[in-house]
Amino acid sequence: MATMMLTSTLRGATGMIPHALPGLHGGRLAYITTAAAVEPWGFAHTMLTRRQLRQLGFRVTELDVSTAAAPDVRSTLSDADCIYVGGGNSFFLLQELRRSGADALLAERIADGIPYIGESAGSVIMSPDIGYCSIMDRTDRAPGLRDYKGLGLTDFHVVPHLGNPTMGQAARLIVERYSTELDLRALTDRQSLLVRDGGTTMLQS
Repeated sequence: MATMMLTSTLRGATGMIPHALPGLHGGRLAYITTAAAVEPWGFAHTMLTRRQLRQLGFRVTELDVSTAAAPDVRSTLSDADCIYVGGGNSFFLLQELRRSGADALLAERIADGIPYIGESAGSVIMSPDIGYCSIMDRTDRAPGLRDYKGLGLTDFHVVPHLGNPTMGQAARLIVERYSTELDLRALTDRQSLLVRDGGTTMLQS
């Protein structure tokens, strides 16, 4: 059964990861950095995230599916004990996951029971459709994306960064605009959703 931890920020979830996903200390973690590649803060964010993941005890292999060769994408995801998809632009991330074929590989690995951790964009892409996130993320970062169908591994739509000083207003506008149309799960930067065995639990750090 699928096990996914969907977060707003890694910093807000670090205290919960060892308890929600036990037994992974020392494991091989594939860190997909792609969403941050088109953001001005992306390099610094990737460095910080790498350090935090290593402090949690993971052996981290970074993977940018927008530049990696297909054999490297497959081998990195196939060898991982856990997969982490970081934050950034949700539309660019979805575009490059599709283009590289990593979307299907992710779905296969998660179905096989490999734990998945999504941060912000990495949580959004699990939704049935990510169009709602255009209020928060720029769609022009993904000019090759023809539709906004997500991976669909959840039947709800994560709204990250509720109450955040920078992105909180966009999160609030998403909730106001789509709350009557979509099953939204809004998260503050200190909340996560644990999806396991068909059930969903809200975690608070």
